[in-house]
Amino acid sequence: MSTPQAIFMAGPAGAGKSFVSKALPLSKFHVINVDDDYKKLLNAAGIGTNIKDFSPDKLSQASKLMAQAQKTTKDKYTKALKNLHDIIIDGTGAASNPLLKKKAELEALGYETMMIMIYVSPITSLKRNVSRGEAGDSSLMPGQVLNTWEKVNQNIETYEQVFDDKFVLINNDPKDVDKSFDPQEIKRRFFDTAKAKGKPKTPEEMAKKKAEVDAMNKSIQQLLKQQPKFTPKDQAISKIKAFIK
Repeated sequence: MSTPQAIFMAGPAGAGKSFVSKALPLSKFHVINVDDDYKKLLNAAGIGTNIKDFSPDKLSQASKLMAQAQKTTKDKYTKALKNLHDIIIDGTGAASNPLLKKKAELEALGYETMMIMIYVSPITSLKRNVSRGEAGDSSLMPGQVLNTWEKVNQNIETYEQVFDDKFVLINNDPKDVDKSFDPQEIKRRFFDTAKAKGKPKTPEEMAKKKAEVDAMNKSIQQLLKQQPKFTPKDQAISKIKAFIK
């Protein structure tokens, strides 16, 4: 019996994880992705998937549906492990502790693990999020997009150390990408045009939120100054093919 394998797909919104995975020889893997079930539930409820334009009531409904999707995905994951299926865990990698706990759990069951992380700049992540919404696919609120981008990129070094030679980081940015990050321009282009509005906040809550946003923007600007070391695409493909043999 061959050794079961698990690949963690990671990257921010709009990174192109699904597109990249389809271009790789990964057909034998079962994909575990909460977004798949979440989209089905959103559409079945008749509220669509363009989350960045949701009303407060729709946002509340969507939150409950996400909880359902997470339960369904957890059941799929448990079943896959019980049968020792080869799996792709398609997520963002924004939260490192749960991911590394899952990695340890899989390895304790005899799995080999690898991570494929896809990188794009924050402006690319925001633009592709908007494009997906305009095309009728799922889109997130811009604050979620940037928060995820920050957390994912903060974790690159951790994942590189833990997965070691079973880690690849693929740059999927367009060649003419805008790598600048002006918070005021970002706000004008992406936040002010989003229709989704949360519940009204008290002055104290607004001040706290502003401080959090300012800290996130500074963190993103700092991360952009520290460009990660990418795996050349031909080398990444070779490493992935060698892993799944």
